[in-house]
Amino acid sequence: MRRMESDNCFVCGALNPIGLHLDITEGEGWARAAWTVEMPYVGYEGMLHGGIMASIMDDLMAHALYYTDLDVVTAHLELDYKAPIYVGERIECEARVTEFGKGRSIRAQGTISRDGEVAALAKGVMVIVKEPGTKAGL
Repeated sequence: MRRMESDNCFVCGALNPIGLHLDITEGEGWARAAWTVEMPYVGYEGMLHGGIMASIMDDLMAHALYYTDLDVVTAHLELDYKAPIYVGERIECEARVTEFGKGRSIRAQGTISRDGEVAALAKGVMVIVKEPGTKAGL
């Protein structure tokens, strides 16, 4: 397990009894997962809550950086919601690193799609909490 990874993560943690339990695949600068929307995660009747979509993008952007072995947290996250997603629909989620900035910032982007249609676009800024071997905090 990585330093900041948790088996109780709401998005990907296997031990979280109310979590999404996403099985995230990751590589060098990217992460992706697929998931079928379930009723406990709705906002309006039958429609996936936008906060759940934001949580998924937040987690995937961090996973896209796991190959670096840096501990990161989200400093900024924005989503553009393009189409509703309903209970029972299968969504494809992906994120990728787009830029390593100066200092501690790293930019990432992602999408949530269903049936080939983009339902949400995300952009985020991750910051390095500490580099391996240091005790520097936020």
